[in-house]
Amino acid sequence: MDQLTGVFDELSKAKLIDRNVDVYTNAPLIGFLYGRTADLDDLKNPETGQIYNQNVMGDRVIYSGDELQYNFWLIMLLDANYEPDEEKRIDKAFRHYGQDPADEERFDSYVRGGIDVLYEKLVEGDSTPEAFANRLYEFIDEFNDRFNSEISSNDILQLCVNKS
Repeated sequence: MDQLTGVFDELSKAKLIDRNVDVYTNAPLIGFLYGRTADLDDLKNPETGQIYNQNVMGDRVIYSGDELQYNFWLIMLLDANYEPDEEKRIDKAFRHYGQDPADEERFDSYVRGGIDVLYEKLVEGDSTPEAFANRLYEFIDEFNDRFNSEISSNDILQLCVNKS
């Protein structure tokens, strides 16, 4: 998280992602789309003995609560691997929202998996400003090819038009 939100070019003060909460709100979707989950990491700093973790300020999470709730609903609705029964997925998303700790853990595992994907795609490798910019461009291009290449504006229009 530190490297995703840290300055990678001291001259321009450029960052890949501005705030931790921006990583937190986008990571579950990236994790889900890339099919990546991750377990909680209990790795400790050898000098301090504290578990490495990155906090997102509570007020930022509250401010982004609607977006996080929407992302939770999307994942509960779409994750047929987690819950094969469509009616139960609808229940998890809307009727029983926040009542099952396993659902929250599934969402959190996508957050962690998404952070891993973002780190691997955007940070790993050469640390020059040009390398960061190239990786960002490549990630956006890959994402577009992977998830948007088969969708046309006509397809979207057809979904929106009510045929009688």
